[in-house]
This record gives sequence, C-alpha cells and structure tokens, in this order.
Amino acid sequence: MSQVPSVRPVWAAKAIVRAVWVAAGESPEWIAARTDALLSELGAAFDIEDWQTPEGRRWEGSPDELTEIVRSHVITGMFGEPEPESGYGFTVSGAGPRVGFHVHVAAGLISPGGRIPGHHLTIDLREMVVGGSTSQTADTVCAAVAQTWEPSVLDLADSPVNRTARRGNWKIGVGYRLWISEEVGAIAELAEGLTSAPLAKGTLVSAPDDWPAERVVAAMTQTLAANGLDEVPH
Repeated sequence: MSQVPSVRPVWAAKAIVRAVWVAAGESPEWIAARTDALLSELGAAFDIEDWQTPEGRRWEGSPDELTEIVRSHVITGMFGEPEPESGYGFTVSGAGPRVGFHVHVAAGLISPGGRIPGHHLTIDLREMVVGGSTSQTADTVCAAVAQTWEPSVLDLADSPVNRTARRGNWKIGVGYRLWISEEVGAIAELAEGLTSAPLAKGTLVSAPDDWPAERVVAAMTQTLAANGLDEVPH
C-alpha cells in the first residue's frame, strides 16, 4: 500500500518562534528553571545532547550552577555596570541530526515593558538536513514552549510571514502556528483552512504548512479579529 508523501513546510529551512509573557522581575532561579525545562524537552525530542552559550559555556549542572549562568548574563548599562533591574538576556544553542536551535531569553525586567514587551523568548529553528523539519517539528516545539514557559502568546513563522504581517510590539503575532493562553482569550471562530486544538493552558491554531505567507497572514489576522483579539493585555 503506497503512502502519500508529506508536504515539505514552506518554513522548513528556517523558522522563528517567538513567545511573549506579561511579568515583572522574574528571579534568575525562575529563569534558569524554565530554560532548563525547555532545553530538556527540545533535547529529548530532537536528539540534542549539548547546549552551549556563544562563549562556549555548557548549559549543564545543578540548579545553582544554571542560575549562575543566568546571573552572568545580566543586562549592563552604558558604562558596563550591571543592571539587574533591567533583567537578563542570553542565548543557548544546540543541534541534533535533523534540526538546530538558537534559544534567546530576555526576562527579569522589573516592569512588563514599555512600547515593546520586556519579557520574551525567541527560537531560531534551522534545518540541518533536507527533510529535517516537518509539520511535527513545529507542533513539538510549540508544545514544548507552551508547556514549560506558559507564555501569553507564541507563534511560529518565517521571514516572509513576519514581513507581510508587520505585527510588532504588543500585537499578537501570526504564523503557521499561533498559541494563545486562555488568560489572553479564547478561539471560537476560525478562518477557512485553519485548525485548532487545545494545548497546555490555551489553544494552538495551525495553518497548512504549504500555504504562502500572504494566505497565512490573511487567515490568522481574520481569526484574531473574529475573536476580538489584537494585543496582549498588559
């Protein structure tokens, strides 16, 4: 019995996951624990044995050692002085046989942010071999982020989608995947062609992975409008 080959996602070569949450003053311990939980999930799912910072420091050790890694990436002022009130920002990278990740965390700011969110997670997802990224890859990554970080919203997109959508600052992003926390809002109506499913404490909305950017943006934007959603409440 022949099998229908799966469609190669438009975003397969490189995708961007962005998660935003509303918080203030997360501790280095909290940041380290959430980061470790996420990296553990991604490592198990994609056979990644080693995570490192750009300086070559491995993400490994006890909770205290991981917290120290976070502390070592405190935001600094104009003259290089540490500013813990401004939070922490760091990148951890790892790769398996199919896909690789650059995970950037920005958290710990004493306020939710100003014109733009001050607390966010960005994942650059790149394909290591042709066929390495599939629709399941997107679902797995989104589930890992939603379950470990419990953000307000997250989306998985590529550069064409982001350029077309132009939804920055506190606007809810759009992409081939869009997850919205139940605290932000509910999804009762969907544009034609989209699907939704409960995930963690929210809803994951998915667009077909072979759609062009313009169609993804139009359908996701229509869905947000139909459900009275536009910005992350903050």
